[in-house]
Amino acid sequence: MVYITLLALLFSITNFIPVSAIGFAPICLCAWRLFDRRYPPFVTCLSVFGLLALGSTLLYDPQALLSYDFYRHDGNFFVSYAPILAGCLYSHELDLDKALRRFFVFAVLANLPPYAVYVAQNGLLAIFSNANDSFGSYFIARNAAGGFLAMLFCLGLSCYVKRHDKLVLGLLVLNAMFVFSTYSRGSMLGMATAIAYLLLGRKRWLVAVLMAAAVAFSFGAAWNHTQSAVDYMAHEHTVRDVDAKTANVDVRFGWLWPRALAYFEASPIIGMGVGSFDDEVHDVVNYFGVVGQPRDVTVLHTDAHAHNSYLHIAAELGVIGLALMLAFYWHLVKWAVEGAASTLPARRSSVGAYTFVELSSVCLLAMGTTEHRLTTPSNVLILALVVSLLLSWRVRRAGGAAKVARPATRGVALTAAASRRDSQDTGTVCRQRRVAAPVRRS
Repeated sequence: MVYITLLALLFSITNFIPVSAIGFAPICLCAWRLFDRRYPPFVTCLSVFGLLALGSTLLYDPQALLSYDFYRHDGNFFVSYAPILAGCLYSHELDLDKALRRFFVFAVLANLPPYAVYVAQNGLLAIFSNANDSFGSYFIARNAAGGFLAMLFCLGLSCYVKRHDKLVLGLLVLNAMFVFSTYSRGSMLGMATAIAYLLLGRKRWLVAVLMAAAVAFSFGAAWNHTQSAVDYMAHEHTVRDVDAKTANVDVRFGWLWPRALAYFEASPIIGMGVGSFDDEVHDVVNYFGVVGQPRDVTVLHTDAHAHNSYLHIAAELGVIGLALMLAFYWHLVKWAVEGAASTLPARRSSVGAYTFVELSSVCLLAMGTTEHRLTTPSNVLILALVVSLLLSWRVRRAGGAAKVARPATRGVALTAAASRRDSQDTGTVCRQRRVAAPVRRS
């Protein structure tokens, strides 16, 4: 099973060949193992959010669950986060930090040939003369490329935090140049936020401030640019600005964000339904001012979204969906911090992986203010696959041949408490083996 996850991670550098989506395969092969186990709090938040999204889809457009385009666009949440649940179904004992460092080196070097071609054809500063002349890596959309490369930068940063390495430092600089050339400003914001979070000491309150600021800014900007005379559920907004980057800002402030706010106001508790944001909604029946039911809808599965994860989730799944997503990342970062701070010898081979989960989560939360990054596979899959590897990781027991630590009788999944117990058991065995054997006296 672990090799399926590693293969998916290897192909996460591109969306031309969607092999990275196979990270959910363990769920199809051994789903029964999900039951009768204990999980970290973030898995509970994710599961409830998934059930909410599934129920919302069944109420809004149940036929979408049988459509490939739904999972490719509107329902990409299921593709992006399924590998996390899959990590509860198998076990391995890989040295994760070593594996992830090799993946970082591979991913940066794999992007070097197309970047060399890009620079030879356009030059390093081509984006300032023509915004369309940007680097796309192995992705079609520039925001997808920028988001993945920003997450890759967080991976390199976590490797460097654990062990100062000149090779990793050089590749980090090269990785930063990749992100700059994509001209994805949201990705640059995410990288800068992750670096600032690291320099400020990785305090817990910084995550709380980031979440509060992101939500307040998103809803405040949408409310400030809303015009009462405009029907935001009508036809698509027409951008008249010639400059592409200025047009992107204009369409966010002038149409997409106020439209998402209008959806949220129509159904603030459970939202309008997964996949509804890019559809043509001609009528909404409102019940008690808190629940809205779309009617006379033309369903479209496109890549159109609110360009803001907080507003998009609130529009389609209401305040409940938004609260669950924020709770998921709150508990995920806490779990990662506890894992990275572990001083137990048996945990040292995964400290870098935990650090990556922490930094990349902060990066995603920041990028979500300008793009719909919190459910996009190109951005989230690399994080979800690493979380899957961490959940399935087991401590080696000392003595004889190395063995994978078996779960408890009730199938306890890897949690902070379970990991500490396994680690302490391992340490106990090691200490017993270091005791000198008693001397026989004749």
